[in-house]
This record gives sequence, structure tokens and C-alpha cells, in this order.
Amino acid sequence: MVTLNQGIRLIPLPDDVLDALPAAPTSDLETKTLTHLTAPLAALITHLSQAERVAYVEADYFGGTGTQVAAVWDGGRLIWGPEQGKIGPINHALRLLGVRRVPGQDEFEAAGLNRHRHLDDWLA
Repeated sequence: MVTLNQGIRLIPLPDDVLDALPAAPTSDLETKTLTHLTAPLAALITHLSQAERVAYVEADYFGGTGTQVAAVWDGGRLIWGPEQGKIGPINHALRLLGVRRVPGQDEFEAAGLNRHRHLDDWLA
């Protein structure tokens, strides 16, 4: 777990961890936009959200183009998303987690997610 700004915590899920999870698709979510969210992972997120609000995000960019998708759970239920777009879904999810941007920054930067560009760098 990585502590970010404004009390946000990040749990990076590298491919080897995602590959080790059972591949059962989620049954209660529209999963066309969520590449890696399986039923077991959604169940874990649902459980964690009983204690505090949880966001699940995916981003896939290469050479400045790509997409991102995000969803937010609270109290054991999905309260927003999943939403997909070129920009915006991650910032919206962060706002729902309580991240407040400051002038000249978006929520992504205010939370400190701009520190690393690659998932593996969060694990080092």
C-alpha cells in the first residue's frame, strides 16, 4: 500500500497479481470498460468499502493516447461508475474520495498520482 497526499492510499495491482486472481467475470457490473475487474476483486472492493470509500481505476495510455475508467464504492455498494473516457473519470473518482485540487493542479496531481507514470514504479 502506498500513502498518497490528502489521506489517499493506493494499492497497485500489477499484472502478476491480477493474473493470480480467479478469472470469474463480475455479474453485477457493466464490465466492457473494466478490463481487470473480476468478481473476486469486486467482492474485495465491496468489502473494503464498508469501512471507507474505495475507488477502482484503470488507465491505459501509450504515446499520449488512451483511456481511463473508474468506479467508486461506499458502504458496500457501487455509488458511481464505471465511467470511461480519455480524461476525467479518475479525477471524478478522486473528488468522490475527498481529494481537493489546488490552483494549477487537477485531482490526479493533488493526490500525488503524478509521481510515477508506470505501475511498476509504485512497487519499487
